[in-house]
Amino acid sequence: MNKHLKAAFLGIAFSGISTLAVAQRDYQSYEQLTARLQKLSTRYSKLVSLTTVGKTATGKEIWLLTMGRDNAANKPAIVVAAGVEGTQLATTELAVQMAEQMLQGAVLQDSIRDLLLSKTFYIFPNLNPDASEQYHEKLRWERSGNAQPIDDDRDGRMFEDAYEDLNKDGLITMMRVKNPTGPYRPADEDPRVMVKADVSKGEKGGYLLYTEGIDNDKDGKWNEDPEGGVMFNRNFTFDYPYFQQGAGEHPMSERETKAFADFMYEARNVYAVFVFGPANTLTEPLRFDKAAASKRIVSGLLEKDAAVNSQISKLYNRTTRLKNGPKVAPSPGDVLQWAYFHYGRFSYSTPGWWTPALEASQDTTGGKKPLTPSEHDDVNFLRWAEANDMAGVFVNWKPIKHPDFPDQEVEIGGLAPYVKQTPPVRTLGPLATKHFQFFSAYAKWMPSLQIVNISSEKVAGGLTRITADVYNQGSLPTHSEIGDRTRWVQKVKVTLKLSDKQEVVSGNQIQLSNALAGGEKFQVSWLVNGKGYVSIIASSPTAGKQTKEVFLR
Repeated sequence: MNKHLKAAFLGIAFSGISTLAVAQRDYQSYEQLTARLQKLSTRYSKLVSLTTVGKTATGKEIWLLTMGRDNAANKPAIVVAAGVEGTQLATTELAVQMAEQMLQGAVLQDSIRDLLLSKTFYIFPNLNPDASEQYHEKLRWERSGNAQPIDDDRDGRMFEDAYEDLNKDGLITMMRVKNPTGPYRPADEDPRVMVKADVSKGEKGGYLLYTEGIDNDKDGKWNEDPEGGVMFNRNFTFDYPYFQQGAGEHPMSERETKAFADFMYEARNVYAVFVFGPANTLTEPLRFDKAAASKRIVSGLLEKDAAVNSQISKLYNRTTRLKNGPKVAPSPGDVLQWAYFHYGRFSYSTPGWWTPALEASQDTTGGKKPLTPSEHDDVNFLRWAEANDMAGVFVNWKPIKHPDFPDQEVEIGGLAPYVKQTPPVRTLGPLATKHFQFFSAYAKWMPSLQIVNISSEKVAGGLTRITADVYNQGSLPTHSEIGDRTRWVQKVKVTLKLSDKQEVVSGNQIQLSNALAGGEKFQVSWLVNGKGYVSIIASSPTAGKQTKEVFLR
């Protein structure tokens, strides 16, 4: 880029002018995404179908892409759930780009066609469309709740304390109020960024921080009741945060969460759930906690499942090569924990994208100070944004007269809404490829049932003894350990299918097994009276099916 043009560009990017003219607007609206998904399903109609599992309060469809050739509902499946947080638009784009790459590859590569022949991918591109649509509204603010009105503060009124765009730039940012009791101070590395003073280090604050707006209901809180209702990722049944903002009136109270859960409970073939959301259990896996796993109401991964989480974390890190993942634990009422503790499936989460770490620089030319990574996320983000010529990411602090603080210095500014979680769409293609490679590798590790070591032996009384081993030739268990404790995960089932003139004399005609680890087997045996052929059928919705015929001697 021409150096004069670049200087002018960065001047716009980091000035206090309205950022609407320069902000990244390349993320798609609901209508644009819908058209994109419909085009995808039409173009690759033999490989993918587009359906809806429900509607939001405003009538938006909750779209589902089902990818898999022939009989998708009866093949082991992976669920990819994106858009669980209304502010994480990059997760929706990642999920769709990954689907596009997979479908394009299936036309050209046998390995990808074979993948879709043996596995099903259920991709939910955006599970919270009413919230994410705020990104495209005239007034942009980070909305997490859906369109269901709710009285979070239980004062009998709704939306009575919304945001106000006091500086008329079309963005809701922050207000900093100079006050000696305030706990915030400008960061040393970048004084635009406000950080909490560390009193243990002798640091002093000096500012109060609020979101941009007015205390309309005069309750001492600013913008605590804006438009927007329940958060998808806070409305699930495990560790539900009762009476907390955004959680809803009760678990599964919302159209979106109920539609998602209804589909999942019907889909017995789901092997694992991958959430593109705030928590990160892939670059850094959840650890086994014996005390939590031993409670009457289990609240930690069971030991075998924790070992699998560690195994998958290594696979994720090896295939994606992503570094410096954020340490974000699961949160109350989220879909990640529901999918494991209540739905009984392996469950993982990744933000998909986070601010890449900038390498330390020792460049001191022109009086520069050596640059090292900051302990403050916002500082690191601004450095990365500047290095990558991102426009419209910051609104410089400017004074304003505020009716709620008539005798105090008040400034409006800060990071623009959404920018920390919406990198330029053009940067997500390589990341979608890395995640596609991870899911392809994961699918190859999934369990596969095989019937081996079959024997048929004639014994006294004209009977035939049949024995066989049912073997999991995959690298992962046939289902989760916690799945053996729930009614929603079907066990491995082995059935001896007989004709009319055949009879089982000894042994249960249907035999069940708990989860088989990768490389593990269990033996079945029957005494059968009769002649001709019988069939041994080993099946599991999450591990596949195989049939072998045996001749009665």
